Amino acid sequence: MSNPLRYSIADQRLIYTGLYEEVEMSKDKVATFNLRHQEVLDFYGLELAEGTVFHIDDRVNGKSNLGVFRSKQLRQAVILAAALPAMAVAMDGFGALRKVDKDHQTKELINRFKRYNDRTAAQVMSEVLQITTETLDVGEEVIVQSSVTEGVRVKPGVEVGGNPTIPVGALFGKEKHCRLYGQKLHNEVSRLSMGSDVIDGTGKSVKGTNSSLTALFITESGFKRHLPDIYVERWMTGAHFDEFNPRETNMREEAEIIAEACDIKNLSDLTAYFLDRPRHHPAMDQLNSLGVATPYDKDGDLFPALVMGLEGLQCPDGKGFCSMIGEIGGSPEWAVASIPLVWRGGQSLGMLTSQNSLTRGDLSPQELWNERFHYSEEELILLQDARFEQKPFFTVNDIMERPFAGGVSAFSAISDNDFLTQLEGVKINREQGLITTNTLMINSLGNIEHWRLTFKCVDGVEETARKIRSPKAELRCNDPEDIEDRVKMLAQDPRQRFRLKQFFVNEYYPAIIHTAGKMIVLEKTVESLIKRDAFTSHDRNIVRAILKIIPEWFTREA
Repeated sequence: MSNPLRYSIADQRLIYTGLYEEVEMSKDKVATFNLRHQEVLDFYGLELAEGTVFHIDDRVNGKSNLGVFRSKQLRQAVILAAALPAMAVAMDGFGALRKVDKDHQTKELINRFKRYNDRTAAQVMSEVLQITTETLDVGEEVIVQSSVTEGVRVKPGVEVGGNPTIPVGALFGKEKHCRLYGQKLHNEVSRLSMGSDVIDGTGKSVKGTNSSLTALFITESGFKRHLPDIYVERWMTGAHFDEFNPRETNMREEAEIIAEACDIKNLSDLTAYFLDRPRHHPAMDQLNSLGVATPYDKDGDLFPALVMGLEGLQCPDGKGFCSMIGEIGGSPEWAVASIPLVWRGGQSLGMLTSQNSLTRGDLSPQELWNERFHYSEEELILLQDARFEQKPFFTVNDIMERPFAGGVSAFSAISDNDFLTQLEGVKINREQGLITTNTLMINSLGNIEHWRLTFKCVDGVEETARKIRSPKAELRCNDPEDIEDRVKMLAQDPRQRFRLKQFFVNEYYPAIIHTAGKMIVLEKTVESLIKRDAFTSHDRNIVRAILKIIPEWFTREA
């Protein structure tokens, strides 16, 4: 018998009927946008043809100001840093699995396709940020440090880890400022922190299904501590609730706390979203027994968190899309979603759980749920390093120094979004050479906007696709000498040399240490990652070729 309280969002998409005030960009504003972002757009052979901004929520939280993000160039650069990677994946890699017969769709192949799309998105996102920060005028200069990312050096449990990403510690800014990072910078250079998930729903982007997107935020706030890249059990909603200790509450109490925050009188009017994973079935069963609906999706819990409690957003049965109660997902996704959720008046509480235990394939759903706090020795060390051994639960206030410092977040749809259907996937008109992107922007004031931007490919779609493709495509040869020759060729061209460095950092970060503006490559780590199947022998050859051909990027001294 089907359960009316448990349904797939992919089958029953949400409906938004709230504020959607359309403001078309004038020709003058389009021209100004092109001038303001000329270096970035020229890099890919693009120009903005037209744009529309939809105001969704203009309420101001009263706790923030935009700070350095009063700069339109910087605000819009964050939007471009989400939109252009979405465009890149849509042009090259989206739906790759559709072209493969089901009998040949192995786990290894799917992972290879996922790495390909992550690589593309990370490449373009990092390029947009670097080009922008290099071209900011004196007095508006910034340096951006990656502080939260979906990638990780080694993941506990069965996941391989090491997917291409913008790694923690990556810096974006003028070279002279990056060299001085951690030392005394000029007072007029603003230090910013960044969080990203280059693709939320990478599996969806490979399969060509809905609700895959790019995601990032940049803020003036520093971070008190960093979440280990393991799983987080979360309690989230679009309204504020007081912090509680999940170790001391049960599911009913938690649902009642969330319902009260949302001004919901009966639990039968409450909804709680989950990823469709066996580990969640016990929690979903408990909530269903209380009358709480539990909509779910196969992949992705970042974007759903952003839009919780949005006025006018409804499930097909007319209930609001309210919360997460005990849902368990990745810690980077929690962080990247939580900050804009708090900006718009919501609350997010998390508690670290064992990824090692929850990825076991020999346990029943109830056993998985019961084992979620049985940490491995490796995970206990991660918790201790991040200083969570004394307080395992946390809110944004525990993570960030100033949650309401100036900031902007952006989330760009690669494919049509099931949670906010107005956010359509990338549309490519090859005949006219036009590409349209749709990006949700949330800033530290609590404003929410939908940016629909249509770009003209100046030299045609195929040329833009070529310019946007990862440099690894140029290194597909197997012979080490051929790889060296191609690295030499790329290194001689300033544009390609720049792209090659971004690729190297994003691809091989598990084996890189940054020091004094140079890199140390941990060759033993490269070999261990090959054994773990995160890298291949082909990657070893690429690393060795770049070390040999461009030695000025590297040092052997810490």
